[in-house]
Formats: sequence, C-alpha cells, structure tokens
Amino acid sequence: MNKLLSFLIRNKKIIYTLLVLITIAILILTLLPANNLGSNRLFQYDKIGHFMMFFSWTFVFGLLHISRKREESNLIFIFFAGSLFGIGIEIMQGLMPFGRSIDLYDAIADILGTLTATFLLFLIKPIYPPDKGL
Repeated sequence: MNKLLSFLIRNKKIIYTLLVLITIAILILTLLPANNLGSNRLFQYDKIGHFMMFFSWTFVFGLLHISRKREESNLIFIFFAGSLFGIGIEIMQGLMPFGRSIDLYDAIADILGTLTATFLLFLIKPIYPPDKGL
C-alpha cells in the first residue's frame, strides 16, 4: 500500500485526472434525464451506485488534498466537501426539468460513501509518505 501511495505522490497528475473523470461521470450519471440512461438491471442497485460514486470521489479528493499538504489536511473538510457535492447534486436534480427528483435516500447513500472514504483516509493519513518534491 505504501508503494502505491508513493507512486501517486510522484504522479499527482494521475490523481487530478481521476478526480476530473470521476466528477464528470458523477455529473453525467446523476444529472442526465432518466430516460437517457436506459433500463438496466444495474439501476436496481441505485443506492450502492451512489455510495460507490461518492466513496470514490471523496477518496480521490482526499488523496489529492493529503498529498498536497499532509500535515494541514483536514478530514472534516474532505467529508463535508463530498457530502455537500452529493447533496448539491440531489438539489440540482430537483431543480432541473429532466424528470429527476430529489431523493433523500440517495443523499444518505452519498453521505455514507463519503463517510466511509473519510474513515479510510483517516487510517491512511498517518502512513501516507511525505511529498519529497519528486
């Protein structure tokens, strides 16, 4: 695990790219009109999808934040950033005219994914190798 973290520190462009790609995927999957997504058995597991999307986003955002300033990185900030992103998307779904609606359980799944990622970051942060300017 430490080798992977060291690799990511040396290649921050990978973290930035992952964050951008995950953000775009989340926006597309959550804000497109529901009828554009088609009917797929995958959508029966909607809450798991929300959990995984926001777990992934928060984890990558947290890695980026910790890699930039490990000592000052604030896990509460990371948790709130992910949670507000999820809640904001739910609000946008209710405001946009695409047949989507606000779903409290989606927001809860988003927050639980964010909380789980934050907990994992809490465990990783002490062993995260310092950035040596490589």
